[in-house]
Amino acid sequence: MYTTQQSKVVRGYADWLQKTPWDIFSTVTYRYDIKPKQNYRIMMGVEEYLLSLKLKFKMFWVMEHTNYKRSTHNHLLLKGEGVEKEVEYHLRNKGLITDHIKHLPYKKGASLYIAKYLCDSNAEYNIIESK
Repeated sequence: MYTTQQSKVVRGYADWLQKTPWDIFSTVTYRYDIKPKQNYRIMMGVEEYLLSLKLKFKMFWVMEHTNYKRSTHNHLLLKGEGVEKEVEYHLRNKGLITDHIKHLPYKKGASLYIAKYLCDSNAEYNIIESK
């Protein structure tokens, strides 16, 4: 799947992400086909919304292309009480999701799962932390 160098990069990102004691690993699948630029705008909106709430949180997200690159979805690592509920509320309020959002307790392997997308030349990702 990856070259030796890309595997090292993925492992490095995973190790770096594991330094945060995340609470939740989430997967967000949209109701509609969402293209990469739309996805990026949606995630910037999620970030803006979370910051407006004055919550103490940290979020790392990465966009993944679905099969045949027709659409995208997101994987998130979340830290902070109730942050996953606020992410879900915001996306539902915008009519972007129905029941295709999954929140699981964070496990170490989630960092590697998310990091594997970071070597994709089309990947979009960001990390944000409230002050």
